[in-house]
Amino acid sequence: MRDLLKFLPYVFRTATRARLRSVCTVLGAALAMALFVFVRTVDRGVDDLSARSAQPVLVVFQDSRFCPLTSDLPVRYADAIRAMPDVEEVLPTLVFVNSCRSNLDLVTLHGVEADKLGALYDLEYLAGSQEAFRARSDSALLGERLAERRKAVVGERIRLGDMDVEVAGIVRGESAGVANIAFVHLAQLSLAEKKQGSATQFLVRVKDDADQEEIAARVDALFRTDEARTDTKSLQAFVSAAVQEIAEIVSFGRALGYLAVLVVALVLANTVFISAQARAPELAVLETIGLTKPKLMALIAGEGVLLGVLGGVLGTAVVLGLLWIWPLTLGVEGWGIDLAPSLLVAGQALLAALLIGLAASLGPALAAARRPVHLGLKEE
Repeated sequence: MRDLLKFLPYVFRTATRARLRSVCTVLGAALAMALFVFVRTVDRGVDDLSARSAQPVLVVFQDSRFCPLTSDLPVRYADAIRAMPDVEEVLPTLVFVNSCRSNLDLVTLHGVEADKLGALYDLEYLAGSQEAFRARSDSALLGERLAERRKAVVGERIRLGDMDVEVAGIVRGESAGVANIAFVHLAQLSLAEKKQGSATQFLVRVKDDADQEEIAARVDALFRTDEARTDTKSLQAFVSAAVQEIAEIVSFGRALGYLAVLVVALVLANTVFISAQARAPELAVLETIGLTKPKLMALIAGEGVLLGVLGGVLGTAVVLGLLWIWPLTLGVEGWGIDLAPSLLVAGQALLAALLIGLAASLGPALAAARRPVHLGLKEE
């Protein structure tokens, strides 16, 4: 190993000998790894949202809705649901989203009753307090990602959708979507949206050991002949259905990312092969003075690994750096998929770059090792 480390300066000089070729190879690897990192980031965001939705919570919407804004349920339904067996609490929620379509500037307002907010959400206050939220009817609690995107601080007034609110707190929670929600008072949002006495959805917390499907069926049966029929699902099933379209796109993007990685492997292999061919006399001289075949292969592979890792570092740094500077959240039906920088994704990308460089160099290294020494010396 020490002998190989002594050759690192030589490997570096070899890679920079044909500068234009090396730069183009590194840039190509960087573009492919940037695509790989972005797809993995979106994939991780979908997985994180799905994992956070695994809770004993039901979501009650109006039947046959095609967007959260088209769901209109009487608030009085909450008392009937609350009286059911195995139901712990019901939170009527009036939802406003700035767009029902997929978008990168998601604004979701949840109008809630302040006293019942803690029954459904276990919130950690990063700034501000629940008391400040209760004290003012025009106040709001912002999820940390929404606050980060809007550069909001406690005490200032900001405009969210059609409402001007004062930021009473910035919160973090384990529940799905909390990071991209702004909680406002139900009465205030009802007045702004002219929907007094109505709710978009009911969030129903049930007992941990309760049969969620059975309770959902009972809720829908109760209101089958009422003013508005309901469609009740577990939170996990609802989130899964909401992000299904995005998940399919992510699956397609994942295939493109792997294809890009394969193309980079071929480009790296071509670069290393050309470099080894051009240095055939030089490599033959090294063998003549005592360089063994394994060390010769390691020397050639070192160039491919170096170029692959440099491309991986560059592509990963660009994507994660941009996501850190400009936070993005992909909104789908009021649910936010966070495109957040991750050390795990960075580690996966750098490991992939290392393995790609190694795999791409294996063929050219074997070809150079099998080449008879006298042929290289003849070229010299």
